[in-house]
This record gives sequence, structure tokens and C-alpha cells, in this order.
Amino acid sequence: MSTNHTTVIVAHNPPRRRRPSKDLPPDMRIVLLGSSVSENSLVGNFILGRAAFDSEAPPDVVERVGGRLKDRHLIIINSPQLLQTNISDHQLIQTVREECVFLSDPGPHVIVLLLKHEPCSAEDQERVEKVLHSFSERVYRHTMVLTTQETTETSDILQTIIQKCANRHFSLQRSSSPDDLLQMFEDIVKMNDGRHLECAEGSQYFTMEQGVTGRLSETVKLNLVVCGSDGTLKSSVSEQILQQTDVELHGCVISVIELPGLTRLSEEDVMRQTLRCVSLCHPGVHAFLLIIPDAPLTDEDKAETEELQRIFSSRINKHIMILIKQDSEHQTAELNEETQSVIERFGGRHHFFGPKIQVSTLMENIEQMLEENRGEVFSTETFLEAQMKKLMKYEEMKKKIHSYEKHLLSQCNEQKISLELQSMKKRR
Repeated sequence: MSTNHTTVIVAHNPPRRRRPSKDLPPDMRIVLLGSSVSENSLVGNFILGRAAFDSEAPPDVVERVGGRLKDRHLIIINSPQLLQTNISDHQLIQTVREECVFLSDPGPHVIVLLLKHEPCSAEDQERVEKVLHSFSERVYRHTMVLTTQETTETSDILQTIIQKCANRHFSLQRSSSPDDLLQMFEDIVKMNDGRHLECAEGSQYFTMEQGVTGRLSETVKLNLVVCGSDGTLKSSVSEQILQQTDVELHGCVISVIELPGLTRLSEEDVMRQTLRCVSLCHPGVHAFLLIIPDAPLTDEDKAETEELQRIFSSRINKHIMILIKQDSEHQTAELNEETQSVIERFGGRHHFFGPKIQVSTLMENIEQMLEENRGEVFSTETFLEAQMKKLMKYEEMKKKIHSYEKHLLSQCNEQKISLELQSMKKRR
């Protein structure tokens, strides 16, 4: 996986024309699943009749765009990478849950599979089924296949997928009309009595539960946010936490979200990603897991820790656990000064891990932190309060600077008047 991987949500709905509420048709939420940014954009733009999607956007950008077709208001969630066979299961889980399901809340009415006639392999079929089942076991009732290639033959594997979708297949040709495609969407909605797809059943693919009772049993859901500058390492840690199902989790459902490296983002993207990350963790983040190496920190590592402190403020300290990456399973005798400084700055909690994470020990450390915090979480409200406090400090600083500038200007004017008076006296 690329170390530069970040997952981005872009939601932009054009303003609707005002009409009496009784004339407004209900929204129809459509999820486009594909493996090509250009093809997904082509189909999305075809449906909305305008250049709503960027064909050159990064493949990990999930977009949500609204528009109108005939008398229907459509919301299209475009995910152009989910059917790629080279993305990890963890990326699949995150994209389905935190992008597609989140943006189509409370659930999609229609899922459109953008598939090609050739080549269509058994691996492609397996990928399609894994992606669809990540939404729900009943997903085929809401799914159709769309192809953009002109051909007279359909491969056996593609035909099998189409049959599972109740033979719903639309071939996008030059003579095709968006109205024809809308009619197929309407037929799917009608067959399901207007109900959207309930995606809760797919939770088994991106969370894990244990029926073990314990001190955390009152916490129904445990929200973990993995932070750090190394994207590959963050994904590895996340996958290990989710895959080690033999760990006693005390009845908790574990939710793991990766925060993109903040130093690589613009200020606007930093705010959007951090707010989105916290808002996805209802009722809040129980633990931030910050990964750093047990070695001299790179400039990027240092910048990332400083950015976390700047954005989340010191309020993050009581919710953060430092994960220290070591090359072996054995803990070193001493930490270098830079690593020790980061640990102390964020409250002192830390956990060592080697090539593999001892998840049971990590969970015990997190459990102890939760007990110390008495169940308190880092919520969206906490995040916004921290931003408001920074804004107030900024406004206060602006006032002080303005007052100082006025004082200097006043002094300059007084000196100028004094010099002019002296000059007049001399001329007399």
C-alpha cells in the first residue's frame, strides 16, 4: 500500500430551486462502484447530465453529488476504486463503511456495478461479491450491472453476476438516454417497496465482537483512531487489531479509523479530515493511537506530532496512547530523548510493539486509560470547542495587535506634530 494513501470525502450538492414541499420527490441515493475513475465519472456525468465528477480525480476520493433527473432528486456517491483487486481488505472495509455507507445514510436505494465484458476473471467475481457483501447480505435486491463497452457477447462470469442481480443489466451506448437508466432505478426502488438497503448487516466485515464479559462491557463500541506519518504502518497496525479475533475484547465492538498524515494536507483538508474522523466515531474517540519509531524521529514524524497537538489541542493528551515501533519483539532498555519527549508531551502513556502487535496487551493498556478517563471520550463537541478556543485567542491577539498599532500611530502623529511646531518656531 502506498504511504501517501489518504481517503477523502468530497460532498457537494448544487442548490435546489425552491418549490412547495409537497412537490418535492423523495431523494434517491445511488452508489456507483467501479475500478476506473474515468468510467465512474462518465456514468455519473451521464446520469446528472453535467460535468459533476472529475475524470482525473485521485482514485481514493469518494464523491457525493446531488442533482435532478426528470422529477427525481438524485444523490450519487461515486467510489471508483472499490472493485480494484489490488486494494487491501482494510481499505475495502474503510471505504465501504466510512465513505459509501456514511455518505448514503441511512442507506442506498440502488447500487450500480460498473463492470467490463472482458477480461472478467474469477478473481473479479470474488472481489465483486466481497464488496457487495460488505454492505449487506440482501445487497443483490438493490444492485444492477452497468457496462460501457459495446459487445455482442457476455462472458460466463459476468453473466453469473448479472443473474444474481435479478438480470438487471444496462449497456451504456451512444444512443442511451438517462431516462432509460432512471426507469431501471425506479424499478429497483419499486421492487423494494421504496425501502433503502439496510447496511447494518455488513458490520461483521469491518468490526469484531467477542461475547466475553468484563470491565468494558458497558462500552458498546470502542472507537480507535490510528495516527502517524507512515501510512503503510498505520494500515498494518489497523489490520492486525481487526484480524486478531482471538483477543478478548470484553464484549466491545472495535472500530478502527486511520487519520491521514496531516503534514501532507492543506489547512482546509486538515480541518475537514480531522473533523470527519472524530464525527465518524460516535459518541467520540476513546483512544488515539499515535505510531512513532523507537529511533531518531524524522522531520516528518516531528511535524506530525506537532500538527496533532496544534489541531486537537492539549485535550487529546488524556485520550492518546503512543505506539512505539521496534524492529524486534524485545523492548529496548532506554528510549532516545526525542521519543521520550513526545511521550511526555502527550501524557506519558506508551506501548511497544515489534513485527507483530500483542493486541491483548494493547487492549489492557487502553482499558486502563478508559478507567482513568471514567468513560469520557474526545467528541465532536470537544473538537469544536478546541477550535473555538483557538479562534478566540486569535481574535484576542488581533485586537492586541490593532491596539498596539493605534498606539504607535498615535505616538508617531504626536511626534510629527511636535516636529512641525518646532519647525514653525524656528521659521519665526
